Amino acid sequence: MSLFYSRFSLRVYITCMFATLIILLGGVLIYAQHRHNSAFVLANSEHRLDSLASKLSQQLEQSLHNINTGLTLMRANDVTLATSEQTPARWWPLLHPLLDANPGVTAFYVGEPDGRTLAFSMIRDPQTRTAFTAPTGADLMMEIIAPDSTARRFYFDHNYRLVDEVEFYAESFDSRTRPWFGPSLTQPDLYITPPYYFHFSQVPGITLSLGDASRQRVWAADLLLSDLDAQLKQALPQARILLLQAPEFQVLASSLPESASAGLMPAFDELKGFEILSTQPDLASWKIELNEEVWLGQQIPLTLDTGNKGSLDLRLSTLIPYRKLMAEALGFGRSQAWLTLLIVVLSLPVVIMASRAITRPLRQMAEDMKGIQEFDFDGLKERHYFYRELDAQARAITLMHRTQAGFIQELHRLSQSDDFNSMLQRLSQGIQHLSGGQRCLVYRARQQDKTHCLELLDKAQQHRIPLPDKVGSDELSMLILQALKGRGLHFEPPWLLYDRFGKLNGAIVLGLRYGSAALSAGKRRFISHYSEFANLALENMALFEQQQQMTESMIRVIASAIDAKSAYTSGHCQRVPELTLMLARAAHHSEHGDYADFRLSEQEWEALYLASWLHDCGKVVTPEHVIDKATKLETIYNRLHEIRMRFEVLKRDADILYWQEIANGGNENLLARQREQQHRQLDDDFAFIAHLNQGGETVSEAQLERLNHIAERRWLRTLDDTQGLSWEELQRRGDSESLPAWEPLLADKPWHRLPYPAKERIDHDNPWGITLKQPELKLDLGERYNLAIARGTLTPEERYTINAHMVHTLIMLSELHYPEHLSEVPMLAAGHHERMDGQGYPRSLKAGDLPLQARMMALADVFEALTAADRPYKKAKSLSETLTIMAAMVKKQHLDPGLFRFFIEQELYLQYGTRFLAPEQLDSVNKQRILELMS
Repeated sequence: MSLFYSRFSLRVYITCMFATLIILLGGVLIYAQHRHNSAFVLANSEHRLDSLASKLSQQLEQSLHNINTGLTLMRANDVTLATSEQTPARWWPLLHPLLDANPGVTAFYVGEPDGRTLAFSMIRDPQTRTAFTAPTGADLMMEIIAPDSTARRFYFDHNYRLVDEVEFYAESFDSRTRPWFGPSLTQPDLYITPPYYFHFSQVPGITLSLGDASRQRVWAADLLLSDLDAQLKQALPQARILLLQAPEFQVLASSLPESASAGLMPAFDELKGFEILSTQPDLASWKIELNEEVWLGQQIPLTLDTGNKGSLDLRLSTLIPYRKLMAEALGFGRSQAWLTLLIVVLSLPVVIMASRAITRPLRQMAEDMKGIQEFDFDGLKERHYFYRELDAQARAITLMHRTQAGFIQELHRLSQSDDFNSMLQRLSQGIQHLSGGQRCLVYRARQQDKTHCLELLDKAQQHRIPLPDKVGSDELSMLILQALKGRGLHFEPPWLLYDRFGKLNGAIVLGLRYGSAALSAGKRRFISHYSEFANLALENMALFEQQQQMTESMIRVIASAIDAKSAYTSGHCQRVPELTLMLARAAHHSEHGDYADFRLSEQEWEALYLASWLHDCGKVVTPEHVIDKATKLETIYNRLHEIRMRFEVLKRDADILYWQEIANGGNENLLARQREQQHRQLDDDFAFIAHLNQGGETVSEAQLERLNHIAERRWLRTLDDTQGLSWEELQRRGDSESLPAWEPLLADKPWHRLPYPAKERIDHDNPWGITLKQPELKLDLGERYNLAIARGTLTPEERYTINAHMVHTLIMLSELHYPEHLSEVPMLAAGHHERMDGQGYPRSLKAGDLPLQARMMALADVFEALTAADRPYKKAKSLSETLTIMAAMVKKQHLDPGLFRFFIEQELYLQYGTRFLAPEQLDSVNKQRILELMS
């Protein structure tokens, strides 16, 4: 091999190789040139079609806008037949300019609810004057046409003076039967009819109309389409062009010669070559064979704004013979082929001379491009060459390499990071480096107190630019530059950043030294593309903030609703988060001690915030009368009143018995003493029951025995106690007893016992791990049963109902779908009633299974409950009393001892107390004595 290559110099070898490559390249170039010419011709055809589409769009949109404006003015000014009959010339100052500005409009109409029609038109040419027998000097015409009646016509000059008035017989014309009348009354926007023959002129066109459904009146205008036909025929003489109205594909205009002869546009399904659009309405291009010849089809959509929030979907479709279209390209291609071949031949000597110098740098640049192609951005070497072009190419490759690497790096950071401020800072530095500027400012659009502004994202410097409510891009750029005047730099026009909904996201402003050359269009374009990362970061930042604000506001609403549910716990759900976060912040900033290593990330702060606000969300389902139960017999009301009435009945029975015995000849003095004794006994018994009902002290065995003795006393009921009850109560009561019936004074009846429905039962193997034992009954309303409560006012069933708010909190929060960083919210929120020894609820978790944040919330919940002044069953505790009780709870392993010690040492109780407690509660605290009590 080496001997073979030694026969030739490297230059000869490269020359031969390049000569072969150049010849091959010449052939490829000739072919590519032919393809390019063909593509150029096709592109030129598309360009001409685009130009035609743009021209038609502007013309149609201008016409539709003008007509829509005219119809809106007619409706707003109440142009009606009644006002015109009284003063025929009244509306010409309004309508004459509208007709004059829209030559394609033949007339403006007002369709009345009784079928009459009022028409306004201009006499534009001699043919119109002859057709309507207009007198000399008449420039304007108004007609009043009624169904089955003589029509009236008024002629006016250009100064709106009445020239003549005639009556004539018109063919029966009822506005209510016109294709534009009915649809206009069913929609609030502009209605446009498909093409049809106008009634009187019998020429094709469309009608635009606005209706008033409340008054059953329609204002309309007829628009001719004949001008569009002429434009289509002049645009591409060899092509078949259609202007179609989607989605029905009605033909509005056509360059077909048969359309002119037929008068009305041909039906779409009769046009050969366009049938494919029926099944593929959005097709952009297609080929079809007609009459043994290949035709090329193209379609461009035209969406026109018709005003009143309406739009018109039009399609411009063409068919052109492929052979005629490419004839010019083939001739041009042959010329280019000869020219290319000549260039190839003449370039061979140049190749021979330049091959040695070009080989090495080209190979190096090819290697660099291969690295870019394979997204390998680690091995780039900055190269410099003697030739200016190659050196510029090398610099371009280096810049492309670094730019793509930066783009990919920023994209990676954007996808995996939520630190948008740092990312925007890097983007700002990147733009400043790429442009050679002195400073790059990134502004974010904000709304504060119903005012809009641009806020500089710079922690070291604050700057806001107030914005008006509605401002265009150019005005906004000028406003920003004006606000930055006098800052020692020359600022480039800002790059405005808009989100996907067209709302302003922010702006990037680049400051250059005075005297520096302005940025080139290419560099501005590059920075514009690069700034899209900033746009994404700003939009994501706004979305994150909106989601976070919405979540926080929702949980605040829930917490406020829970607090508002009971006047006795008002503010609890708002004060516990404050104390929990206060404790967490103190531990987070601690630099020594047990919590020196305790640090919370932003995500963990968010989770703690949500959990603390939702810690009692289960109280939403806790009955209010259980939460607020102040006496033993209280449900929705205090049932002591019913028992009092029974005692009253017994006292009346004693009076009745007294008088009956007197009537039977009994000893009055003896009977009086007996009655007085019964009254005193009943009063004393009721006082005992009333005192027992308050639940202020522990019930003794003697009190229970007396309660049972009183309960056994009987009273006579003569009324049916099932009357007036709800269906549900009747189902529990069963059949009524026969009357009269003797009943115990205090009753525990079967219907007082309400079992749990099956769907509310929580089994021992429940999916939430709840260990709190559920009683057999959901509620026991028995009077004797409730009065016998040993301590307090709650039955075991009601106490479970109170404690079960933790069960409901856990279940409710477990049903929500959380982001990964909020997955511990249910655990944190539902863990503040757990104990360090595992005897708490709802899941009997021990200290090692509880996150420190949950233990913080448990401490905060107890402290707030003891110091709260809004409980009906206790007096608010002072700081020393509260901490003494909590020290005992720590000793019993109810609360975390280390956390309680930290709470005392940092005097967090005092920080909380100065904000939320009454002055009389802020007594002196002996911290050393409190800490000794817990050990």
